[in-house]
Amino acid sequence: MEEARKNKLLQNKYLLLLTIPIFVELLLQIIVGYSDQIMMSNYENAVNGIANANTVINVILNVFIVLSSVSIILITQYRGAKDRKREEQVYYSSFWFNLISSLVITLMVVGLSRFYLVWIKTPETSLNDAILYSMIAGGSIVFQIMATTLSSFLKANNYMKESMITNVIMNALNIVGNIILINVFASIDMPIIGVALSSSISRIVGFIILLIIYIKKVGVSLSFNKFIHNTRMIKMILKVGAPSGGESLSYQTSQIIIQMVVNQIVIYNMNNVGIGNIKTYASMFAMVTYLFTSAVSQAMQVIVGELLGAGETKAVDTVVKKTRNISIIVSTSIALIFFLLSDYMFMIFHVTDPDLLKMAKGVMAIEIALEFGRAFNIVYVRALQTSGDVVFPTVSAIIFCWSVAVLGSFIFGSPYILNMGLLGVWMAMALDECIRAVIFVVRWHNGRWKTYNLSKI
Repeated sequence: MEEARKNKLLQNKYLLLLTIPIFVELLLQIIVGYSDQIMMSNYENAVNGIANANTVINVILNVFIVLSSVSIILITQYRGAKDRKREEQVYYSSFWFNLISSLVITLMVVGLSRFYLVWIKTPETSLNDAILYSMIAGGSIVFQIMATTLSSFLKANNYMKESMITNVIMNALNIVGNIILINVFASIDMPIIGVALSSSISRIVGFIILLIIYIKKVGVSLSFNKFIHNTRMIKMILKVGAPSGGESLSYQTSQIIIQMVVNQIVIYNMNNVGIGNIKTYASMFAMVTYLFTSAVSQAMQVIVGELLGAGETKAVDTVVKKTRNISIIVSTSIALIFFLLSDYMFMIFHVTDPDLLKMAKGVMAIEIALEFGRAFNIVYVRALQTSGDVVFPTVSAIIFCWSVAVLGSFIFGSPYILNMGLLGVWMAMALDECIRAVIFVVRWHNGRWKTYNLSKI
C-alpha cells in the first residue's frame, strides 16, 4: 500500500469524516423507527402495540443490516488487494440475494403476524394495534432491507453523505406523513393505520432514491443474469455473513424472549402497559447512547477492510484500539448524562407516575454499565468480522446472550422468581455485555485475526 494512502487511513480526521455522516444517518434511522411511537404517545395501547410488532420486525431488519455490512467488508478488502473483478461481483450478488430473501421474509411477516404476536404474549389491549401495524409496516420491510443494501454499497465507496441525505428525506416524509395520516385515521379511531402507512411510504421512497444514487455514483451492473451464474461469490457472502447474521439473529431473537418477560411483568401488574412503555423508551435512549459507537465502528470497518486487503495488520490494530477508546468515552458519557436527566426525558413521553419515573431512573443507572461493556463489544466484534474471524464472536455471543441475558432476565425479572421487574431485566443484559467485553478483548489481543485474509480466499 502506498505510504500516503496508509497515512491518510490512519488519520483521526479521516475516521471522523467517515463517522459523522454515518452517525447522522443512524440517528435518523432511529427517528424513523421510533417516530411512530413518539407521535402516538397519547395512545398508550398503540405505543405498546407498535413496540411488540417492532420486536419481531427489528429482528429481520437487523439480520439483514449485518448481511449488508458483509458487502462493505468484501468490497473494501478486494479494493485494498486491487481485485476489481471480484469487487464488482459483490454488488450484484449481494443485491439479488438480499432482494429474493427479503421478499420471502416479508410475505412470512404479513402472513404470520397474529401468530407471533400472540406467541410473545402481547397484552390483549394492544394486540389488534400490533397486528395492524405488523401487517402494514411489516409488508414494506423489503424496501428497508434493499435501502440498507444500497446504503452499504455507497458507504464502501465513501459516499456517506448521499446515504445520510436520503435518510433526511425519509425522516421528513415519515414525520409529515404521520402528522397527516394519524389525524385522518384517528377520525375512524384507527390512528395505528396512519403511522404504519407513513412508515411504509417513506421506506419505498428511500429505496428509490438510493437506487438512483447508486446507479449515478457507483454504476456497477446489478445484472440478474450475472447473479445466477456466479454462485462462488454468493458462497463467500454466506461464509462471512451467515455467522455474523446468526449472531444478530440470536441477539434479536433473545430480545423477543426478553420482551415476553416484560409482557409478563405488565400482565402481572394488572395490565399496566406503562411498565412496557418504560422499556420501550429506555431502549430508545439506549440506542441513542451507543449510536456513535455504531457509527465510528462502521467507519472503522471501511478503513480496516482496505488495510487488511493490503496486509497492513499493525496499522489495523492501531485503528481498532483508537476506535475502542473513543467509543468508550462517548458511550459512557452519554449514558451518564441520560441517567442524570432521566426524569425530564421520560416526561417528554407523558410519563408522570412517580413509581414509573423511579423505575426508569433505576434502569438508566444500570444502562451506564451496560453501555460501557457494549462499546467494547461493538468495536471488537466488527473488527473481528472484518478480519474474517466470524465464527468465534458468533458462538460466544450466542452462548452468553442466552445463558446470561435471557436466562438472567427470567430469573431476575420474572414476577414468579426474583420479581425485580425491569431492573432485573436490565441487570441481566448489562452482565451479558460486560462478560462478552472481556472475552472479545482477549480474543483480539491473542492475534488470531491476523491469520485470516478474505481477499485471498
